[in-house]
Amino acid sequence: TQEVNAAIRGIRKSGQTIGVITVCDSHAAGENILIEELESGVNLIKGTPRKYYMMQGISKEYDVAFFVGYHPMAGTQHGGMEHTYSSISVYNVSINGQYVGETEINAALAGHYRVPLGLVTGDNMLLKEVRKFFDEQIEVVLTKHGISRFAAQCRHPKDVHEEIEMKAARVMKKIQELKIFRFKIPLSAEIDLSTTLIADMAELIPGVKRIDGRKLIFRAKDILEFYRILRLVCTLGLYANSLLT
Repeated sequence: TQEVNAAIRGIRKSGQTIGVITVCDSHAAGENILIEELESGVNLIKGTPRKYYMMQGISKEYDVAFFVGYHPMAGTQHGGMEHTYSSISVYNVSINGQYVGETEINAALAGHYRVPLGLVTGDNMLLKEVRKFFDEQIEVVLTKHGISRFAAQCRHPKDVHEEIEMKAARVMKKIQELKIFRFKIPLSAEIDLSTTLIADMAELIPGVKRIDGRKLIFRAKDILEFYRILRLVCTLGLYANSLLT
């Protein structure tokens, strides 16, 4: 909540004309942001299910997207809580032959509406991922150094919040310089699942082909269609996991 507040303060201190600020609570079931501690005058999207989950509410009405408190893609060594949408369901996701994580997928969904990504905060492994995929104009804030999946060397919150506030303000002053992130369409997608049981269920989705025990492939006309299929696969994964407990 406090990292989000720092970003909001930075936006407001930028001196730019500010319209609507929407916060989308995107961890797990979307019940993490403490609304009573959130800066006033903003909208909060929370709860589940949502058609576009982490990017619910995105539209052409917005000027820029900030990704606060993100994690590296699934399989990242030393990445703090590394995952791609669902630790239970998804082992890996690739689009057009390249492994991608939540940062790239969500940035492409924003890009569908011509909204650029401006700021990303997270651990050192996430920031390495960001520099691989995105233009140097995107601001980043290091929150911690990953040691293992559940261990990290953390920066002091006050230092992190001050840097987020400063860089959020900086982004607002250079929005016109930011590039739109997109994947070439139609998208060729591959999802490597955690178990064969999830694949047993997911291969029932129209247009999805199972090519081995845990792997699905499909084509999507755009990132919106891809996102909906990915969300459905993850939802089936939650159900499949419930059968094992």
